[in-house]
Amino acid sequence: MRPEMRFRIFAVLALALAGCQPASKPPEPKLPLAACRLPGVETEARCGSLEVWEDRKANAGRRIAVKVAIVPAKLRAKEADPILVFAGGPGQGAVALAPQVMPLFSRLNDARDVVFIDQRGTGGSNPLDCNGDTALQQMFEDSIPARVVADCLRTLDADPRQYTTTPAMADFDEIRAALGYEKWNLWGGSYGTRAALEYVRRYPDRVRTVTLDGMAPATMKLPLSFVADGDAALDRLVAACASDALCESSYPKLRDTIDATRKFLARHPVRADILDPLTGDPETITVTENVFLSGIFRPLYMPELSSLLPFAITAARRGDFNPLLAQNFEFSDEMSENFSLGMHLSVLCAEDVPRITPAELAGLSKSFFGRALVDDFVRACGIWPRGEVASDYYEPVKSNVPALVLSGGIDPATPPRHGALVASWLPNAKHLVAPNLAHGVSLHGCAPRLLERFIRTGSTEGVDGKCLERIPRPLFLMPLGVHPPAAAAR
Repeated sequence: MRPEMRFRIFAVLALALAGCQPASKPPEPKLPLAACRLPGVETEARCGSLEVWEDRKANAGRRIAVKVAIVPAKLRAKEADPILVFAGGPGQGAVALAPQVMPLFSRLNDARDVVFIDQRGTGGSNPLDCNGDTALQQMFEDSIPARVVADCLRTLDADPRQYTTTPAMADFDEIRAALGYEKWNLWGGSYGTRAALEYVRRYPDRVRTVTLDGMAPATMKLPLSFVADGDAALDRLVAACASDALCESSYPKLRDTIDATRKFLARHPVRADILDPLTGDPETITVTENVFLSGIFRPLYMPELSSLLPFAITAARRGDFNPLLAQNFEFSDEMSENFSLGMHLSVLCAEDVPRITPAELAGLSKSFFGRALVDDFVRACGIWPRGEVASDYYEPVKSNVPALVLSGGIDPATPPRHGALVASWLPNAKHLVAPNLAHGVSLHGCAPRLLERFIRTGSTEGVDGKCLERIPRPLFLMPLGVHPPAAAAR
């Protein structure tokens, strides 16, 4: 054999053998993680934190730690693109939501990591917590007392101007790189949809898919938009009761009952004794017109609670406010355990409230909820420092990233009109509406299956939302002794 032939054969064999060698390991992540346990999650997680500049524009001054928790994929041969969870609020920490959210991703978690990052100012990431009145007092008497806002500013070890959405997304992308992920699948609920959409704007090449549940785009003016959307949700509730023979006979002329109770409380506030659900201590609450309106608005977030409203409103008209106030307890736990009021104000006082015009405030007198949902924030934002907002923050986010947009048809906060707007910006988006669901669709009915298909395939092709239309609205609560016809027949 000629020497040049032997050399060629040797070179071919060398290349073949090289192809049989094990692939090089991916680089170790730069963010050290340690084994940890997340309450309510059976699988062992990996936790850590990354220090970032508080003032990302200056890249100097204070450093803050941003907390990360990962529920690792169960399979060794896992997909490279994890799921990243964006919490709502604004003000919720994502890590504390793990027990609620993990059932949604249980099957996807077989092959994909699920990542939770406490956005700066929440959870374990230098939270902007404000201590003051009890959650019960904040809920029913003065949701954002000026004294609590002022005291909070004096005690915070932070610059509240740095806790808006855009710099937080820079934190998230720095964490992505530190963890060694090239891309991830985003899932956000409520305010988390705004954050996820902002991440898509800034880092589109790092996103494989995005799921937006209860769309709250930056173009909304929170809490101003709650007024019109809350009015619409209450109208749907009244109409649903009127079209239900049993509800209509048990609670006739529900709208008249609501209006009469409101007018009475505007002239004659009522003192009501209730028990604090957290401490068990008795509390005396002054039920004003605004307390009544807010007490109606909150249960509209959950169909299971809103189905109790006709009963509770009718009881309030008779002078018994306990059923109405008790429905709001569902929100008090979340408010006290996983909610950072300071971060909430940092976002709204920079991104939303300054854009509310005097004319818009004046026009609220024509709506049912009026200024009850707005005035507290206007006052608080007069005290809270205002951060900068990027010049393009309110422009439509246009991206080819596959997007699944979910909306609840009776949502008082993020109804379908907001989802339809954002879907019109994204050419690869599909907007699905669950007519009888409210705030949050992902965990209900067939939605987890739709979400699983979307993330596995990376496409909305074949994702059919007709099954969401078959999810019924819960039956209205009837007074004792009144039963639906089917139940009476049995």
